[in-house]
Amino acid sequence: PKVLVPLFEKLSTDIALTNKKDEQIVISAANNINIIASECMLSAESFLINILPKVLLSAGHKQKSVRDVCEVAVKTICNNISCNSTKEVLGHLFTSSVAGLPWQTRTLALNMISLFGNNAPEQLGSSLPEVIPQLTIAMGDIKKEVKEAANNAMISACDVIGNRDIEGMTPHIVRSIVKPDEVPEIMHKLAGVTFVQSVNSSALAMVVPLLIRGLTSRVNATKRQSAVIIDNMSKLVDDAIDAAPFLPTLLPALTKAADAMSDPEARSVMEKATVQLNKLSIACEEAKRTTKIVDYNIVLEHLRSKIVLK
Repeated sequence: PKVLVPLFEKLSTDIALTNKKDEQIVISAANNINIIASECMLSAESFLINILPKVLLSAGHKQKSVRDVCEVAVKTICNNISCNSTKEVLGHLFTSSVAGLPWQTRTLALNMISLFGNNAPEQLGSSLPEVIPQLTIAMGDIKKEVKEAANNAMISACDVIGNRDIEGMTPHIVRSIVKPDEVPEIMHKLAGVTFVQSVNSSALAMVVPLLIRGLTSRVNATKRQSAVIIDNMSKLVDDAIDAAPFLPTLLPALTKAADAMSDPEARSVMEKATVQLNKLSIACEEAKRTTKIVDYNIVLEHLRSKIVLK
């Protein structure tokens, strides 16, 4: 660690240089980061994760020679990190994919999310409640390369869900994000699915946005189908706390749609779904009281207070 601290301070400064006269310094820094990520990941992983945003930003450099070596370094880091670091790295990838940054940086960050579909499927799956909203934004980007990378990342992310009941619907659900006019047809297909497998947070992360779009549709039949799916899926949530990220948006949307429904039969179906979802909400609140939630920042601060560099 004594060697790594000053080394990465130097690399962090060099990789962020933007002047034309400093191109070789940036290239050298990227090459060194790539070597460290290839050969010393075990001891340098935390340093490499911290420097990743700067390498990603330099992957959007004006000079292609700089972009190329930085892209290689980013891929090496993301390929070699421990799967247990996936959540932390995803945070950096989200930050590096926002509008306003160079499109090369954004595209590379989104491509790395796709990478975790193979390298860390379980960790990516548990992060889907955070991943899907981020990718949804990028899928509507005006830059073709960014849009395509986000679409591919979304498909890779949804492929790790492992829910046999809905896995065949993944391409349709993903397409509905950018083609909202297809929502009624997709809702019709999904309403015909017989749900038998347990529903976890990953499956909810993929389906809930579609359900909300269905509930806000102008077509009564689509609203009714959304309610049927909600009713069926909510009965199969084994761990109620998995629903926690979605209930604050889904329950009000369902309640509002039910109150506004003029068709008596459809209203009855929606009210039934509301009752079931309220039961899940109550179970979720109870689970929160009995479940210890790990606060990442508290844990990190505690670890830092205990670790002394030697």
